[in-house]
This record gives sequence, structure tokens and C-alpha cells, in this order.
Amino acid sequence: MRITSMVHRLGVAMIAGVMLTAPALADDETEHFIQAVLDEAEPYLDAPDQETQFDGIQQLVDKYVDMRRVGLFTLGKYARRITPEQKQVYLPLFKEYATGIYQNSLSTYAGERLKVTGSVDRSQRDIIVNSEIINAAPGSQLDHMVVHWRVYRSRDGDLTIVDVGADNIWLAIEQLEQFTSIIANNGGPPAGIDALIADLKEQLAE
Repeated sequence: MRITSMVHRLGVAMIAGVMLTAPALADDETEHFIQAVLDEAEPYLDAPDQETQFDGIQQLVDKYVDMRRVGLFTLGKYARRITPEQKQVYLPLFKEYATGIYQNSLSTYAGERLKVTGSVDRSQRDIIVNSEIINAAPGSQLDHMVVHWRVYRSRDGDLTIVDVGADNIWLAIEQLEQFTSIIANNGGPPAGIDALIADLKEQLAE
């Protein structure tokens, strides 16, 4: 799936944004972490030109998103069968590809303010944080739009973002379905992973 197509799907989901069920558990530390990221993003999203917005989003992605973890997750069952040589090529390509999706998605909401509204602990290390646009015009498409952030807590307690989505559409899960389909349709590893790498190179060259 092309980056623009995935961004469109995420945008539609965000506009439709439906809150997750009320959490049985909340995670204050993780909520503060995401709110700090959103506050840090505001100056970049308020920038008058797209280049500054994209540069700022890339800095945030580099700082807060665990691209290695996400990149291997999107390979699904094939993650254990990727060769070291393929991994060396795939992971930088995935990072560039996924960063482009974040840039296109988040820059769409320039000038908007996102506020954390709650969270749910799926496990000690897997937390979903909900945020909502608070300054959209009443009745507009962005009014009460909800964005969900999936956060991973390491054994050392470090927090990183591993997915973003809305209305039960998650970027990493979408990529998982697409990438594993490409690999399977091309005979599985190693040829299927080579085909995925070729597909990412083609998309990034457009």
C-alpha cells in the first residue's frame, strides 16, 4: 500500500475517531510521557511551512518512536527468518518509510491541540494512551477527534511509542498485514523479504 493510501485511511479513521472502552487501569506516567511529546510537537505543527513541520516531526520520531521494534513487528512470523544482511537493508528503509507516514499524517493537523484524556494498561509493558483535539471548531470534522498512542515500557522502565491509530486502525498493524502479505505472495523468506525490500525502495523513490 502506498504511503498516501495509508495516510488517507488513518485520516478517515481519525476523523471518525471513536474512544476505546473506558480503561479499568490508568497509567499516569505514560499519560505524562505522551502529553510531553504532544507539547513538544506543538511548535513544529504550528510552523508556517511544511518543510519545518516535516523536519520537526522527524526529530520527534527519531527521539520517541522505537523504529527497530516496530519494523521487526511488521514482519510478523517472518521476523525470525530475516537474514542479518536483509535486516541491515530493511530496517533503515522501514524507518524512512514509516517516518514519511508520520510526517504526512501529523502535519495534516497543523495548528490543532491534542490533550491526553486517559489510558489503559494492556499489560505492565503495553499501554494505550488516548488523546483528543481540544481546539477544533464545534461540529467540524476534527471536533472531538481521538488519536490513540501505543507505548512500550522496557524492563528498565524506558517509554517509547510503538504505534499510533484511531477507530481501531493502527499503523503498525496495517503495515504488518501488508508486509506479511507481500512476503507470502512472493514465496516466503528469503525471496519474499527481498520482494518487500524492493517494494519499499520503489515507494520511497516515488
